[in-house]
Amino acid sequence: MSVDSSLAVTQLDALISTLEESVLFLNEKAEVISYSIGTNDWMNPMILLGHNANEVIPESVVASLTTVLDKAATDGPQQMEQLIRPDSAPLLKDAGLSEALWFRLIVARSGTGWLMVLRDVSEQKRLSRRSGGQSQRDMLTGAYNRRTLMPVVEQAVAQAQRYDWICSILAIDVDGLTAINNKYGWDAGDQILQQLVQTLDATKRTADFLARIADDQLALFLPETNREQALLAAQRIINLAGEMSIPVEGGAISFTVSIGAATLNGVDDTAAKMLDRAEDNLAIAAQSGGNRAEGDDT
Repeated sequence: MSVDSSLAVTQLDALISTLEESVLFLNEKAEVISYSIGTNDWMNPMILLGHNANEVIPESVVASLTTVLDKAATDGPQQMEQLIRPDSAPLLKDAGLSEALWFRLIVARSGTGWLMVLRDVSEQKRLSRRSGGQSQRDMLTGAYNRRTLMPVVEQAVAQAQRYDWICSILAIDVDGLTAINNKYGWDAGDQILQQLVQTLDATKRTADFLARIADDQLALFLPETNREQALLAAQRIINLAGEMSIPVEGGAISFTVSIGAATLNGVDDTAAKMLDRAEDNLAIAAQSGGNRAEGDDT
């Protein structure tokens, strides 16, 4: 190595040592060969030395990291954000990660190796949630939230009552999601919700409105849909869920959903009452063994 090259490396090391973020130095095989912990005092990076970057992050995002590394090699520095829980990242857990944290991972080519920067953005996420009363979207899935759903349904119900139209709403719950989280970690449950939302968003009608209304519950508003049509839509969703799975270490997790349907019932009905009935019918479906749909009594 030339004197100029040595000086450049020394200057880079000095600069990196001033950063608040943790920086992992990776060789050509993406194995951790050195580090700077920044202000992440919880981290004992010695645990990570010699391990591939794919072993540091959760298995569920390995494919995404591979894509980021490939793009960084040709297009310059790349980044991705990921919620990392101790149970989904055993190496980071051993290195001191004791709670779920949001990280922005920034990857850049450096000589024949890589730099991976881990920036803790958890506080930014918390502040965004607290100040996000006007936010329309659920942060995990990208679906609309309950706050956005209800005005849409209220307006649609009012129009339906005025013009003698019909509409329905579905309350959708993943069967046994708590047990899945307890067995496989919260990251598994997050992936299930994300995949379910992505699939429903891709298959719903343009006029339908999808929202995440609770930790484990979605709602799908169906304009111009009667009781029988709503139950047919619910069964299609049940069939779709039955074809889904998410990868975990050593295999894959399949899951089912339960659905409660409610249909507009006269001029005295309201959006809130419809959603309450849908959730009551959802409870009946879940208590009856799950993987089924229940609608309003005829």
